[in-house]
Amino acid sequence: MESPLRLGHIAREADGEILEGTLLCSQGLCLREHPIIDGIPVLLADPSSWAASQLHSVLCREDLTPFTLSLLGDLSGQGSNFDRERGNNGIYAHSHWSQHEASYMGLFDAASQLLTKPPKGMWLDIGSSVGRGTFELAAATGELAVGIDLNFSMLRIAQNILKTGRVRYSLRRVGLAFDVHDHPIAAKPGGPVSFWCADVAILPFADATFAGSICMNMLDCVQSPLGLLLEIGRVTAPGSESILCTPFDWAAGATAPAAWVGGHSQRSPSEGSSLLELRRILSQANDAGVDTGLHIEAEVDKIKWRLRTHERSVTEYDVYLARLRHKL
Repeated sequence: MESPLRLGHIAREADGEILEGTLLCSQGLCLREHPIIDGIPVLLADPSSWAASQLHSVLCREDLTPFTLSLLGDLSGQGSNFDRERGNNGIYAHSHWSQHEASYMGLFDAASQLLTKPPKGMWLDIGSSVGRGTFELAAATGELAVGIDLNFSMLRIAQNILKTGRVRYSLRRVGLAFDVHDHPIAAKPGGPVSFWCADVAILPFADATFAGSICMNMLDCVQSPLGLLLEIGRVTAPGSESILCTPFDWAAGATAPAAWVGGHSQRSPSEGSSLLELRRILSQANDAGVDTGLHIEAEVDKIKWRLRTHERSVTEYDVYLARLRHKL
């Protein structure tokens, strides 16, 4: 099937990589432009609204010294966009790329052990954040791994790792004091890696595109958790395996309570249990009356995941992991 997207204006680096440009929708009267910024395609139904909310991330300079970053942090103050973004990026970059106990790699290793065989083919990392899972998938398969996230500043960290082989982020020490971490990653991925800015609830891929997927700690961070599960079932191939990982850390700021998978309605048969509700939705018999194309085949619970917020504060989760099987 011919792709509904075609390249518009492009600019390439010396090695031929597309650095900036546009993807144009060729369907009917649409002709919407989707930008490519720093090598990251932005594929959203409403790119204008995305630009309005994340333009500061796109325009953020990457060549500022630690001294200037510190000064700007003091000037902008606690709770500013700059402070929140720098803090969140540091939390997740440290989890993905440091070697501390109960880091992201602990979850990834536990997820890998749930698979019945090593991953092969093209895999999708849904909610890739700063990219560790995407790199690990490419190393495991030797083939293309695609990372999807809506947060451009985190994708830029991942893209910079791909380009330079180094990870750079600011980690909060205390208050508005941050330390800049800049170090090489252990190894380049075995296969190609591509990062895309897109909404995980409306994935810009055709049906059955991927040989498998991982979705790490995203279910409780989207507007429609059920929509996310439906999209995983749509873009993965029949018979494939996917990994779903979540701490069920529901927050009304991310997901309206009515859309939560459990966590409310204690009068229900599940008494508000998120785990029981997820098992009902992803049962082979479609007990919830919704066919996502997926069912839980194996699971493990209470895997430790620790997020460092500053030098005296840590948030620790007991995370649930499941191997999902796409129905034939």
